Amino acid sequence: MSKKYPITAEQLKYPIAIVVWSDSCEPGDNAEVEANEIPEPQVIVQAGHLVKETREYISIAGAWKPDLKTYDYVISIPRHAIRRIERLNFLPEEN
Repeated sequence: MSKKYPITAEQLKYPIAIVVWSDSCEPGDNAEVEANEIPEPQVIVQAGHLVKETREYISIAGAWKPDLKTYDYVISIPRHAIRRIERLNFLPEEN
């Protein structure tokens, strides 16, 4: 049986967000590339905790450890690459 872990609004001080952004792309074998093998940039859908926002970029963390107050799997995305940001209104249910 799993233990129910209480999550408080204070522990969720960063909003949950989905970010759609454009990323660069390169072929796996990146030598002697022919014109028809040149990849296009790719669209990425990133979801996680929106842990930092500046004028130049945002940072999304894919996981958090409330006991340690740390985040894992953090990526910083330049604002000029962002197509859309959706913030999710997520708050724990009151018991």
